[in-house]
Amino acid sequence: MIFKILLFLSTGILGTFFGTQLAEAALIVPFWKDLSADEFFGFYKTYGKKLHQFYAPLTIAAVILPIATLVCSLFSKSKTDLLMWLMVFFVVLFFATFFVYFKEANLSFTERTISNEALTKELIKWSNWHWGRVICEGLAFGCGLVLLLKGKY
Repeated sequence: MIFKILLFLSTGILGTFFGTQLAEAALIVPFWKDLSADEFFGFYKTYGKKLHQFYAPLTIAAVILPIATLVCSLFSKSKTDLLMWLMVFFVVLFFATFFVYFKEANLSFTERTISNEALTKELIKWSNWHWGRVICEGLAFGCGLVLLLKGKY
């Protein structure tokens, strides 16, 4: 019973997180790219911290719940499904991107350590990394959905 609840919560938070990240990729990032460098840095100075405050709890929940679900499945009597391992793999992969790229990039936006001329290329790079992250989030969410639909737990 606990496993089913955790799987439902994991899939729900992954779907929510995936949706918010997809919205960021499709709405916010193109908006950023349309701004001049001064407008972008002004926007980021005002809203960067708010974006972080919005995404940080979602990210943490989207990492902790699937890992807790995997741990619970390891202690259950039934065999742990490969999809559970894949879900957690994609979760760890999207979480790692923060430390590999986004932490430093976001800090450079906050501290304005990027020149105005280099900003366009950096936003393209940021967007590409973000889309990679969105793909991992979608795959993790998809694994959760399939596990729920299998319903053999």
